[in-house]
Parts: sequence; structure tokens; C-alpha cells
Amino acid sequence: MPHSLFWIAFLTAVATVAVEGGKILVYSPSISYSHLISNGRIADALVKAGHDVVMFIPEYLSSASNFDGTKLAKVIRMNNISSRYEDELLGSEEYLMRHATLSFGDRLAFEYCLTDICRLLMARHDELEPLRNYGFDAAFAEQIDLCGIGVIRYLGIKNLLWISTTPIMDAVSYNLGIPAPPSYVPTIEENDNGDTMNFWQRAYNIYMYIGAVLIHRKGTDMTTEVFRRLDPTFPNVREIAANASLCFVNADEMFDLPRPIIHKTIYIGGLGMSAAKPLDEKFSALMKKGNKGVIIVSLGTIAPFHAFTDATKTAFASVFRSMPDYHFILKITKDDTTTHAFVKGVDNCDLVEWLPQSDILAHPRLRLFVMHGGINGLMEALLRAVPVVVIPIFADQFRNGRNVEKRGVGKVVLKGDLNEESIRSAMEEVLFHDSYKQNAIRLSKLMSEKPFSAEERLIRWTNFAVENGVLDVLHVEGSRLNFIVYFNLDVIAVAILVSCLAVFMIFKLFAIFCCRGRDAKLKVH
Repeated sequence: MPHSLFWIAFLTAVATVAVEGGKILVYSPSISYSHLISNGRIADALVKAGHDVVMFIPEYLSSASNFDGTKLAKVIRMNNISSRYEDELLGSEEYLMRHATLSFGDRLAFEYCLTDICRLLMARHDELEPLRNYGFDAAFAEQIDLCGIGVIRYLGIKNLLWISTTPIMDAVSYNLGIPAPPSYVPTIEENDNGDTMNFWQRAYNIYMYIGAVLIHRKGTDMTTEVFRRLDPTFPNVREIAANASLCFVNADEMFDLPRPIIHKTIYIGGLGMSAAKPLDEKFSALMKKGNKGVIIVSLGTIAPFHAFTDATKTAFASVFRSMPDYHFILKITKDDTTTHAFVKGVDNCDLVEWLPQSDILAHPRLRLFVMHGGINGLMEALLRAVPVVVIPIFADQFRNGRNVEKRGVGKVVLKGDLNEESIRSAMEEVLFHDSYKQNAIRLSKLMSEKPFSAEERLIRWTNFAVENGVLDVLHVEGSRLNFIVYFNLDVIAVAILVSCLAVFMIFKLFAIFCCRGRDAKLKVH
């Protein structure tokens, strides 16, 4: 009898999930492999929870035409939109390595690029009709390209679930009305500030925030015009974003800098991190090398190792030689034709074109991860309790690096400061001081054991949004206020004016009484 009751309950639960599962769209342009992976993890988690998930991938990168990022969701692609995005990236690897940060002009040029692609995508709007007819209950889209938000509204989907692919982006906080005090909340992009800033750093932070908002407004105005060519009454995409039901943040609050958030902000950093799998024969053999352990050097795909200057490559090779007790695994790309020459004769270094990063980070002989500070790789390292040395390349990576230092789990070396001494110094600092490893273990414990996992948060809140429709009760009034009203500048101006008038009147009255007093004395005399 107990077994019968168990199976009845089990089948009832399965039937309930099947009935209550919603139809969900995940809009995921192929901006990079890491973005496809992040969105694929969201899609897969929702499929496992019983939802009918479609991942729509407009092709920005032809090199990613055979990569979806999802293992379980249905995939619909729009291929051959344009080579505009790849043309923009052409030569960007070396450019990123040779400039400290991207300028406002560089970032604005990127907005023009995204707008051009959005225009070409919507020129093929007839191909979107199958998605319109699907009857989606909700849709996910990233903050990096608000064309996706426009497409979702064009399809008639009003229940938007917004994704911040990094710690809360400035565009996200601006649109949703999330307070971002510049005195201690550093802007996300191209900003090498932590949350403790001196006068000049705070001034620079304000400057960066204003620039980020102005660029965002320009980009979103251009995107809105794309959709208004099809429908003159189409709302500004910023307005659509402000009315998102929820905002899922690809970061972990145990790691991210503490800051104000709002009710619709849901942290899901580390989503999709599964238990480590055994390494294959090749990597098992590599991990046995080095008397004191192994160090991984991997700088991502946007600006890989070969994009470094020859001087920097030589510096890395010299550092490898000077640390013979450690074995280095250096990740390069398939088209790298230069790095082999620089590490030739370095016996304690192996080059690989691919590595099982999440699994290898869990290996007990791994001592250090040298990386670019991308949030996905960083979440993997921290959950595996691996100390890091961060070499930020662009975007949020500078801020992520300063978070690493604040949490005591690693060091930062800016790309403009890369030389043999700075690289070795950072590595030895982390390797030879046990506090970094102990802090990494504690942070991993906090991230792993917090009350609700990333999967639980994603699924429960998505279920809630699907069942209840647009969550307008969570909309923040501050997202609808203009700059003057939001900061009470009109009230402050009136208060200053009244105060000045009051002071003026007091002095005026005082002067009048003084004059009358003198006149009275003169008459007496």
C-alpha cells in the first residue's frame, strides 16, 4: 500500500508539472560562446522543471553556427543576418590588449553595430511569425542588446524576464529604478574601481555612470526607431525594459559587492554548475605534473592569449621557466600561430586548444587559475574554491577583479602593467599565502550553502511569473521619474532659493533697522 501511494503521488506530481509548465522563449543572439552557454543553462533548467522552452538564436557569429548552448530546449535559428558583428570584432583582440579600457566612442560604435544588425533582423520579420503563433507565456532576454526586448514585444509577449549577464549592469539599474549611489557602487563597464573610493575615484565613477547612461539612451533610441518603422506607436524599448516582471542577475551576492537592489532582482550566479566529472586520460596525465601542482592560464575567447604583445608573451614564458615546481597549462585558440614559439623549450608548460574547465577546476592538484575575470569562469573558480589571478580585458572584468581582491581570493594585474615582475609577483602572492585559499574555501561554502540555490530561484520565480502574468506590483516608481524628480533637484533648488531669500531678507531688515537707528541718533544730536 505505501508503495502504491508513492507512485500515485509521483504520477500526480509529474502530471501537475506537465499541465502547469509554461511556454517560454529564451532570446539569445550568438554574441559569444559564453552568452550562449549562460542562456542555454537557463533554458535547460526550465526544461527540467517541466516548461516548454524555445531558444531563439539570431546568428551574429557565423563561427558559432553549430553551437546552441542548450542541450534540452528546442532551438530556432535565424542564420546569415549579417557579417556586421564579425566585422566589428575583426582586429578587436589586439585592440583590446593595447588599450587600457574601451572609450565612450568605442562603446557607442558598438551600439551602432547592434542597431544595424537589429534593423537587418527586423527586415526579415516575416520569419518571426512562427514564434508569434507559439503562444509564449513569458520570454527571457539579455541586457546587452535591447533589440531582443523589442522582438519580444513585437511577438506580442508582455511578460518579460530580463537577464543581467554580469553583476547588475548600469543600463539595468537605470531602467528598473535600482538605486546606484556612485559614492560606493562602481559602474560596471570599463571601470577599475571597487566600492571604496577616494575623491577622484568617486568623481571618475560619476563621469563613467553619466557616460554609460547617455550611451545607453542613444543606443535604445536607435533600436526603438527600428521597431517604429513597423509600428509608429511602438513603445521605447527602455519603457519595455522598465516593466520587466523580474530581473535575473548572473552573479552571486556572496561574491558581488553589496549594493541596493529591488524586489524583482533575483541572483542566479553559478546556475548549471554540476558535480565535477573525472578527467580523461590526457588531462589526468597533465594534472599529475609539477611537484607542487598545476596552474591554469586561460583568458577566454574574445581576447585570447595570442592577442598579447610579444613582450607580454615573453614575460609569461619567463615566469613559467622561473617556477619549475609548478606545471602550467596554457589555453590557446586553434588559429594561434605565434604562442608555440614563445614557450618553446619551456618544459613545465603544455598548450591546449580546449580544456574541461569546470571539471579541471575541481582537481585537488590545481593551485591557481589565471584568467580574464569573466563572470562565468569566475563563478566556476569560486564555487570550486580556487584562488585566482585576474587580468581584466574589458567590460565588467575590471570590477570583477576588484571584487576578487576585496574578498581576498586573488590578485589583479592590469593588462597595461603586465611584465615578468608583475606577473610573478601576483602569482607568488596568491600561491605562497594560505589566506587566499582559505578565503576561497569560505566563499565557496557561502555560495554553495546559501538558503536557495540558483536553480531553485530561477525555477520558482519563473513559475510564479508564468502563473501570475506580468508582475506589475514589483515595478518601481523610480523607473518612471525623470532625472530632476528622481534626485529631488526641484525640491533642493526651491529649498536653496527660499533659504537664500530668507537670508537676504534678514540682512535687508537688519540693514533697514541699522539705518533707522543711525538716523534717530543724528536727529537727537
